Amino acid sequence: MVKERRSKIQIFFDIVTAVIDDAQNNESISPTRIQIKCNTSYDKLTKYLEEMTKRGIIENEKSVTVTEKGMQFHKDYSRINELINEINEKFYGSVKTSVPSFAV
Repeated sequence: MVKERRSKIQIFFDIVTAVIDDAQNNESISPTRIQIKCNTSYDKLTKYLEEMTKRGIIENEKSVTVTEKGMQFHKDYSRINELINEINEKFYGSVKTSVPSFAV
């Protein structure tokens, strides 16, 4: 079975989730730690972090932090995933999925 590639927005969500998870432990998170948690190459991660900073989703100074806009993105994306899973469960049984790919 071939694993589907993640869309950019899914990777953004994974990055924000990794930062939020570590922030709950009162830890600052380095780009290398995000790379490992999100299973992406360092070169690609650097580009994602740059774009996310420009879009106001994160701040990337001494360590990576999630902005208010990033927190809202995380909340909205999580809700979309929940709705899709509810629909899949209702119509197809207990199949868990993530949001389908779409451009950012």
